[in-house]
Amino acid sequence: MILRLTLTDFMAHKATSLDLAPGLNVLCGPNNTGKSALVEALRCLATNPSRRHCIRHGASEARVEALLDDGWRVAWVRRKAHAIYELYPPGVAEPQVFAKLGKGGVPEEVARRLRLPLVSFEKGEDVDVHLGDQRHPIFLLDRPGSVLADFLASSTESAHLMAMQDLLREKVRRARTDSRRLEEALSGAGQGLDRLEALPGLSLRLEELRGGAEALASQAASVPRLEARLEKMRGLSERSGLLRARLGLLEGLSPPAAPAPAAPLAEATARLRALHLRTRAAQAASAALRPLAAPPALAESGPLALASARLKRLRAQRDEAGRRGQALAALASPPPLADPAPLARLTGAMATLAARIAKGRAWLVGREAELAALGERIALRLEQVGECPLCGADLDAAKFLKKRTPGHEPA
Repeated sequence: MILRLTLTDFMAHKATSLDLAPGLNVLCGPNNTGKSALVEALRCLATNPSRRHCIRHGASEARVEALLDDGWRVAWVRRKAHAIYELYPPGVAEPQVFAKLGKGGVPEEVARRLRLPLVSFEKGEDVDVHLGDQRHPIFLLDRPGSVLADFLASSTESAHLMAMQDLLREKVRRARTDSRRLEEALSGAGQGLDRLEALPGLSLRLEELRGGAEALASQAASVPRLEARLEKMRGLSERSGLLRARLGLLEGLSPPAAPAPAAPLAEATARLRALHLRTRAAQAASAALRPLAAPPALAESGPLALASARLKRLRAQRDEAGRRGQALAALASPPPLADPAPLARLTGAMATLAARIAKGRAWLVGREAELAALGERIALRLEQVGECPLCGADLDAAKFLKKRTPGHEPA
């Protein structure tokens, strides 16, 4: 049995591959679309005619290849000068080539693989019982009764023809049974598809939801930056409050006192330096006078201690006044306070956006749950149907939900 027929540059077919199903295969279509060319291709493959009418216009050769049910491939290649056969064993890429065939010759190995020979009987020409067209139907229906009688009288082939007729009747019976079963399955599948009528709308809605989810994700990605800015604004607001509080405290203070004149301090310092020199001189004199008798009692040193303590306080006040003067000279005037109203509006807008994001996420979770439930129902229904009512292929729920095919075109 032929499983696949492939035509390349054969008559109206540039490149055609046709898979044949077991049993009856029917080709239908408008006129001049290449239906009869398929029958002619089988005839050329089986009989190797000598004429070159089958080569497509503009091509150098025509090719007809048949894949058999035992895994062998047989190819007939018609060129302008001659024809060749190519025989491919199962799993072999390089063919066995038969050339120099003569006029209408078919190699025995090829004929044995194809099993489409002409039937010979004692009187008359050989008859093709496998292939027929509109002008010459099979089984000698367009021949005289005597020729038909001679053909049926050939005992070596009559049993074969009767067996073929019985096989044809059995195929017709099975085809009618399969047709009724397919019609019932088609009706059930139609009812199931009617229940799936809302699937395109749900798919479109799902795409819209995914687009909305992407927009929400984009907005959610900007939330950390907004939160960082908000945190920074809060820090600035707290610092502004502290500065306002410090400014309020500073406004309640009285202005600093005018610095004391430094001339008395310089005079006191000069006197202190002179006193220090005098002290060293006194110490030297004391060292020189130490071997001498004890000096008389010294006068009270309280006033000197008081003067020294006052001198230290004055020096400290001078240093502090100098540092405060330098610090105050480097300061600029305080900046004006910012208006907190824009910050309050931004905070309110961010709170509203966060609420909308949370609501959108909850809504999206609900839709995803509904979609998952619907996907389980569709998968269960596809598992009940089992196979496609149009092409017979297995229905895969994952492929069906990933991308729904628009439909099946007839072969």
